[in-house]
Amino acid sequence: MSTLSNEISQQELQHLITVSTGFIDAYIIDCHGKEAMLLPQNIVLSALDSETQVPSVQWHELNLPVYAVNEPSRQRGVALVLEGDDVSQRFALMCNEMPKSIRLRISEIVDEEHALTDPAVFQYVRMNDQVYHVPNLAYIQSTMGL
Repeated sequence: MSTLSNEISQQELQHLITVSTGFIDAYIIDCHGKEAMLLPQNIVLSALDSETQVPSVQWHELNLPVYAVNEPSRQRGVALVLEGDDVSQRFALMCNEMPKSIRLRISEIVDEEHALTDPAVFQYVRMNDQVYHVPNLAYIQSTMGL
């Protein structure tokens, strides 16, 4: 059942990014060693200043595992708390800094045909001559045992 709910979550994430009308508020997150991530703001519950070299962060009496996309040499960063289907699937995405917030027209985003060799990448997209990746949240959760 957990796999099914993860697939549903990924479908919902994809839907948030690919619906054909309207706008989306998103974060552009710099990622170490890969294209920047495009993440809908409405799945981010909180942003916490944090040390980067930690396996977990405390948030509302929960100990959330950390998935790091920050530069390894950074000592301080921002942990974005991401929503899950339930509390047990929440985790923190460790970033270099508070990501850039943008409002974009959905029609500005087009699928980019890239070979998907990184299982943490669900899809590549292009916006204004820049390539971004949409994360595979189900895979990321699975790497943390969620």
